[in-house]
Order: sequence, then C-alpha cells, then structure tokens
Amino acid sequence: MTPSRVRILVADDEETVITVLTGVLRTEGYKVFTATGGVGACETAEREQVHLALVDLTMPDRSGMEVLRFIRERIPAARVILMTAFASAETAVEAMKLGALDYLIKPFSMDELRLQIRRAVAELALTSENRALRRAIEHGDEQEIVGTDPGWLKSVDLARRVAADDSTVLITGETGTGKELVARLLHRENPGRTGPFIALNCAAVPESMLERELFGNEKGAYTGADASRPGFLEAAEDGTLLLDEIAEMSPPLQAKLLRVIEGHEFMRLGGTRPVQVHARFVAATNRDLAKLVADGAFRQDLFYRLNVVSIGLPPLRDRGDDVILLAEHFLARFAARKGRGTVRLSPDAAAALQAYQWPGNVREMRNVIECAVILCQAGEIRPADLRLEGSVPAGQMAPWDRLPYREARDAFERAYLERVLKESGGNITKAAARIGLDRKNLLARIRKHGLKTNP
Repeated sequence: MTPSRVRILVADDEETVITVLTGVLRTEGYKVFTATGGVGACETAEREQVHLALVDLTMPDRSGMEVLRFIRERIPAARVILMTAFASAETAVEAMKLGALDYLIKPFSMDELRLQIRRAVAELALTSENRALRRAIEHGDEQEIVGTDPGWLKSVDLARRVAADDSTVLITGETGTGKELVARLLHRENPGRTGPFIALNCAAVPESMLERELFGNEKGAYTGADASRPGFLEAAEDGTLLLDEIAEMSPPLQAKLLRVIEGHEFMRLGGTRPVQVHARFVAATNRDLAKLVADGAFRQDLFYRLNVVSIGLPPLRDRGDDVILLAEHFLARFAARKGRGTVRLSPDAAAALQAYQWPGNVREMRNVIECAVILCQAGEIRPADLRLEGSVPAGQMAPWDRLPYREARDAFERAYLERVLKESGGNITKAAARIGLDRKNLLARIRKHGLKTNP
C-alpha cells in the first residue's frame, strides 16, 4: 500500500501531540485525521474507515482501551497503536489481548513511531493481499480463462467478439466444460451491462417452483404468497441472466420465456401490470437442442431465438496439453489456500492425469486436484493421491470420491481441518495462523463440522 492510500487517525487530548504527529505523518505522505477525545475518535475512525489509529490511553469521555475495543469490533482489519505516559505491565498486557498492534511509552522517538507505522502498513498490505488471494482461490476458476488448446481458444475468442453485443447466446458442451465461465466472460466484457450476473440452473429447481423463481410473484398469487417478490428476471435487470440446463425447462414455460425474450417484458405471477426487462439472455446446455427439437421435446422457435450466436466448448479430453496446464493452475490455488506451500506433480501423476478421459471435465479436474493437495505428502502429488474414477481400487477410495460436489467439498474441508487441528494441538489460534484464516472464520467452520478443539 502506498502512503497516500493509508488513512491514519491520531487521537490525543493534547493539541501539541496531535500537531507534531500529524506533521510527521503528512510529511511521510499519509492521509491523517484527528480527534481530541474518545467519542470523536470512534466516530472519525468509523466514518473514515481508517487503516491505523494512534490512540492515547487517557482521553476525556472515552478511554483509549474503549476506543481500541470499538475499532477492533467495527473495523476488524484496522491496526491500533496505544500511546501513554503512564505505563504499566498490566495495561500493556490487556492492550495486547484486546488486539493492539503495539504500546508506545511517551515520550517516544519519531524513528520508533515511523518503524511501528511501517510495520502496521506492511501487515495491512499482507492482509489485503491474502484476502485478494483467497478470493482468487475461491472464485478464480469462475473468472480466469486458462488454456492454450486451439479449439478452446477459438470458443473463447468468439465469446469475446460477441460480448459487447446484446444478442442472445447459446453455450453448449458437456457437463463441467466451463459453460458458466464463458457466460461470465460475456457479462464481464460487455461495457454496457452495469447490472449483475445472475445464474439460474433450470435442472436444480423443481418444475413447480421454476416459474415463480423466474418471474416472481405478487402478494396472494398462490397459497403462502404473503408478500410480493421479484424473480430472477428482475434481479438481472441491465445485467446478464444465464439460464443453465435450459433443455430441462418445460414446454409451457419455454413459451413464456420466448415471449419475454422477444417482447422484453413479463408479468409476475398474479400480476396485472407488465414489467420491463433489459437483461441479456445467455442459455447453456449439455444436450443436443437440435435433436430435442426434432423429437418434439423443445420448442423450435425458442431454439432459434436462443441460438443467435452459438458457442461450443470442447471436452477436456480433447484439449491436449491443457490437462496439465489446468492441473497446475488448480494446484497452485489449492496449495496456497490450504497453506501447503509449494506442491508439485510427480511425472507419474502428470502422466496419469494426461491419460485419464475426464468424464466430468474441468469441474472433475478441480475436485481431483483439491483432494490430491490434501492427501499428498512431502509437497509432491503421486498417482496414489489422485482419486480418478476407475483408476483406484474401491477399497482405497476416499470417502468423498462419489459424493456430489458440495458434499465432497465439505468432506475435503472437514478432513483438512481435522489434520490441521491435530497438528496444531487443538489450538485454534495456531491453526488459524497456519492456514491464513481469521480466528472467527475458522471457529465457524469448526462448529459447522462438529470438530473438537482445546478449551
């Protein structure tokens, strides 16, 4: 973080102290705010969302300890340095327990102050980078386009070329090939779309509920509708609506959807007034819609309306060297996320990944690599760590191998946390520091899985 981006609060009931500290900090390039009392300090810290607070221990109307508690509660990422001319070991210990970064005894040298501030800024920068990294790890496979295969790059290039247009797009490909990834690319690279990206999986919602999820409802539209509620169409206003697994939509609902796409308006269930909609429609399917049309299972007119631009995604087994490229991409992410340091693929493991047919495509690859990172020893993934369908005897399969993705992810997480807690002696603080999670977040995950810790 550059100094000009760092917001610092100086709170002291002595105007001379404020003047001196403010002058020094502004000379260093920091943005400085001041307060002469505890209440003002709390108000300023919250209003300006400061990164660092230099707080005198003894102030009128609210003590430095109270200000410390307030800032730690309202701005958890902020750092606080307490200042006092009346030092005591008990107060220093209490301050550290409450989360103070340090405890400076007046009079202190400006060099000492600069050192502490640089330490605080370094910690803030590291925390910010870690948060960004965790977001990238958690959502990177939904944001980044990885691959060099010509067929894959051709599909991505087509998506980029039509992104700025508002025409309806149909994305086809086997399950797990990255259809939602490409849909998000279409949304992200359309400068005219200021609304959100909304995804509705038509296969995941019961048919009886799909219509009201899509259109919303007015109060009294059906039994139990005690309030008006917008649906996915309204939620995606001026954004992009992905209709995933569109082939699973019933013919009556297909007809209603066609009218929405063509007329840009609809009515909520039980409604009498049309609602305008200006979302871009993207549909995705792993089925052959043309064949479904020929069989009478999908409306021909809707198929033509959806198929203005068609983007087909190749299966992973046809993407050649992308198998190893993707494996290393996920490997780096999960190794960082799980605090495993540098993890590499052994040559035999790489060969096994390359030879595998990947029926679940990139989604399966992601799960396999996550599991392998958990299981591997000495920073190297070997063939035995890879839970590839049909490649490991049933007796050696991990308990999550045949679970649906969400259940498998939870099983991975539980096993991982169990191991980390065991190696940390059940100490939550040590475990949290080791894996890069804050203590509160780790506690929530521990409680979720019913794991035991030291009292």
